[in-house]
Amino acid sequence: MRRARKRTGRRRGAALGVFSAAACLAALLAACGPASSDGSGGATAAGTGNTVTYAMQPGGLATYIFPFISAGNSVDDNVYNLDDFQYLLYRPLYWFGKGTSPYLNPTLSLAEEPVYQGNEVYIHLKPDYKWSNGEPVDARDVVFFMNMMFAEAPTANSSGCQSGIAADCKYWVGTTGDGLPGDVSDVHVVSPYVVAMHITTPKFSEAWFTNNELSQITPMPMAWDKTAAGPSDCATRISSCGAVYDYLNQQSQSVSSYGTSSLWGVVDGPWKVKSLNSQGYLTLTFNNRYSGPAARNHVTTFIETPYTTEQAEYEVLQDPLPGQTIDVGYLPTVDAPVPPAGANVGSNPAALSGYQLSVVYPWELSYFPYNFNNNTGQGKIFQQLYFRQAFQRLVDQEGVINGPLHGYGKANYGPVSAFPATKFLAPKVAANGDLWKLNITAAKTALLNHGWEAHSNGPDTCEHPGNLATQCGPGVKAGQSLTFTLMYATGIDYMESAVRELASNASLAGITVKLDPEPFNTVTGDAFTPSDHTWQLAYWGSWTYQPDYLPTGDVLFENNSPNNAGAYNSSTNDADITKTLEARTSSQFYSAMYKWQDYLAGQLPVVYQPNTAILTESINGLSIGPQNTALTITPEMWYYRK
Repeated sequence: MRRARKRTGRRRGAALGVFSAAACLAALLAACGPASSDGSGGATAAGTGNTVTYAMQPGGLATYIFPFISAGNSVDDNVYNLDDFQYLLYRPLYWFGKGTSPYLNPTLSLAEEPVYQGNEVYIHLKPDYKWSNGEPVDARDVVFFMNMMFAEAPTANSSGCQSGIAADCKYWVGTTGDGLPGDVSDVHVVSPYVVAMHITTPKFSEAWFTNNELSQITPMPMAWDKTAAGPSDCATRISSCGAVYDYLNQQSQSVSSYGTSSLWGVVDGPWKVKSLNSQGYLTLTFNNRYSGPAARNHVTTFIETPYTTEQAEYEVLQDPLPGQTIDVGYLPTVDAPVPPAGANVGSNPAALSGYQLSVVYPWELSYFPYNFNNNTGQGKIFQQLYFRQAFQRLVDQEGVINGPLHGYGKANYGPVSAFPATKFLAPKVAANGDLWKLNITAAKTALLNHGWEAHSNGPDTCEHPGNLATQCGPGVKAGQSLTFTLMYATGIDYMESAVRELASNASLAGITVKLDPEPFNTVTGDAFTPSDHTWQLAYWGSWTYQPDYLPTGDVLFENNSPNNAGAYNSSTNDADITKTLEARTSSQFYSAMYKWQDYLAGQLPVVYQPNTAILTESINGLSIGPQNTALTITPEMWYYRK
């Protein structure tokens, strides 16, 4: 199935590919932020007009327009390129996010909720949606996408993709051993607006299939069913899809041509590309033939401006210059006044009196993985539960929340995020809360009780190797030291503070944590390369649940999942996850979900970190409404108040 996407600590920059997972950082941009913009934006006075300039999160930019992203283009499978770009042009079949809940949004979906009859699922598209060329968004467009998925399914040669062989990387970026397209067959048009498909998996959860499988589909227009030689028939003949994919992928390579391309100009979403350059400056104009919901006096030009750091963006918010303005941006939490006790959001800094501050907590899980397959000697230490318990006790989540996050954070303590509140969180886990709060003394004692010896001038070493309860544990060698390297993504202020505090706490417990700051794409690229067994700890920020919106665990914690970055492996965990995927009734599903969490929460397969809020700044006079916890944006609903 397709992986959810990672994000940086500030915004789910969720690059996620089968073998690598890196969000493109705007390396060519000046450190001080953008030098110029393609259009007018706001100022510190109230905004007016029909244009909005939108500040992208650090490192985020549009990079690839074709919504069928292959493994070879996995670097483009990130939240910036999808939520902030592709989804504005080409609507996914199902839209997720209803205010503060990450649930299916029927109003913004292209289809009604799916109908299941045994192992058959029927998708009824809404007949009022049109492509900008006037053609309907219909059943053929869904089959077109699925046929391409079947045509580019992994083959025996697909392992070559890991070695960079382009010809072996054409399959759907989300393909794993299970999931689309392998668990469906006989995808066909029933009537102009009805698609049917047979689910080949004997046992499956309808909730899982809707939230994590159908969520991957983006209908494609008949205008794209072509090659350089002319029209093709991929929509009805799978064998024709390979050549169509090659043509469309080739047409996607030149970002500067997106605004003039008649091919990419056929959209069903509310926006069309006017211009995009290699640095990530994007200008969109409203699609006047859009048939979905939009505000009556909506903005008509939407400009996305890239930034390299939060502080670069914040400088422009405070002191805009001609050609450097922001109408919708973000306030770094380290610069935010602490909200009053019990309040969800506080006041703005005095320098931002021309903006309105709002807060949204993304549907995500913040953590960083241990590399259980590390071959430099530390992997065996990570495999000891007592060590993971001790290490989690060195993470001061409340300190990070009340310190560099200035009150804008929520602690995590299990494999399903505790906030925003959803029905997916196990009641027992919620009631227990954080069982591993900061306790340096308890962490140090746990290590000493398991065969480690303290030293006054360095880290603890294993003095009692072996498998007994008072020994270091299986595979840990005599003399090994508790010395680890934590690679973390740069550019996010609170993360810099958090990792320094963790290293300091660890030193008091007999652990040396060496900090290795690296670009976001380096951290994720190393962590999500299965053959890389050298890294030890890797912290990029958070994982946003999308397009796998249901947090069933198969994406992040199941053995052999490409997104199980640290290769955590537990047969009990895998069996519990399987039961969540096979539950047919709602009661069976939640029973399985809660049982799985009750087990895994105590196993600490990763190092939990607090979830962070996005503090959105919108210029006075501009209405953007409550922002979506699934992080999809709808600027067609934004308007300037008269």
